[in-house]
Amino acid sequence: MSDLNSAIEQARRSLEIHDSKAALKILKPFKKSLKNENASNVILYQLFADAYLENGQLDKAYPLLYHACEIDLNGEQGGSEKFFMLGQATGGEDGIKLIFQGLENISKKAGDNITQEQVDKIVDGLLTTIEIWMTDLCMEPNAETECEELIGRAMEISEGKSPEVWATLGSIRISQQRYSEACEAFVNSWKFFEIKKQDIEAAIRNNENSSHEQYAQLVQPLLSLAKMCVEMGLYEISLQILGAVKDVDEDNLESYYLEGFTFYLMGKLELFKQTHPDANVNADNIYEFNEHFQELPLDLNNESITEIIQDAKLSLSFASKLAQNAEPDDELAQELYAGSIQVLSEIGGPLDDSELIKIKKGEDDDGNEEEQDIEFEDGE
Repeated sequence: MSDLNSAIEQARRSLEIHDSKAALKILKPFKKSLKNENASNVILYQLFADAYLENGQLDKAYPLLYHACEIDLNGEQGGSEKFFMLGQATGGEDGIKLIFQGLENISKKAGDNITQEQVDKIVDGLLTTIEIWMTDLCMEPNAETECEELIGRAMEISEGKSPEVWATLGSIRISQQRYSEACEAFVNSWKFFEIKKQDIEAAIRNNENSSHEQYAQLVQPLLSLAKMCVEMGLYEISLQILGAVKDVDEDNLESYYLEGFTFYLMGKLELFKQTHPDANVNADNIYEFNEHFQELPLDLNNESITEIIQDAKLSLSFASKLAQNAEPDDELAQELYAGSIQVLSEIGGPLDDSELIKIKKGEDDDGNEEEQDIEFEDGE
């Protein structure tokens, strides 16, 4: 195997574990060669672009992706994913044209015998196009019509079994203020995410290597779905989704924060219903509640919410502790820390570190600790 081929394989393995810095270090000796002997090496261009994107350097990835698409217009060498990435980065009508070029390439290659992998790629491209219509082009008069057509195509080709398609449909319905239909879509999304998660777990038990990466990739779409469920007042569904996130990543900071915040909202909603017994809180008016929840008083002495508030305090205490252990320049962690502390100040403050560690280790009903390989960072 040549030095270049060996470097490509090593860089790919690094990217599989999201170590972009290692991938870039491996590829660095070949960067200058992109201007001469490797000027037509689509795979090398794409790999550099992937590494830069993973490292958050879109400015460096963009020209490499552009050139890769230019020299592999039919996606015959490096596949068509690069057209989706470049289209998403470009945005607007030009971005949509790039994505459609990728979709056309996949369709031509598939012919009449389309594989599940090709279906997934086409669905991904269609959903990325919808995202552009809902953001960059949302003010265009035909934006809604385009989204409806695209989501219909995505639903058809996925046979109504894609959790990502159902989640996007829910997002479209929210923008149309068709809230009941949005809720139905999110419930279906979670149903198919559960099936997808179970299938991946079965594959992992069978030692199928690629499944671990697929398992990790569930985290972000599940977190996004959980947020939308909270937005629509689907609190119980949101908690189920966040439980699934922690199955994949047991110390996920955002899942702890969202879990705590969901319990907090459940407590406020329960008190609201008690003080407004004639109110009918449903999908069509939950927005109003969510907009004004901070103004609603929280009676910590009300026994009906004692357990819920304790659950909120537990989750947010873990969230604040995990955020404290994050890197100082992690903006999301700092934002979630501030949010956790703000809610905790309203519900009685965080739990003591000793109590958190005790809970982390786990205790059975008799008070006997069940040791687990989960610990806080040193110094706690």
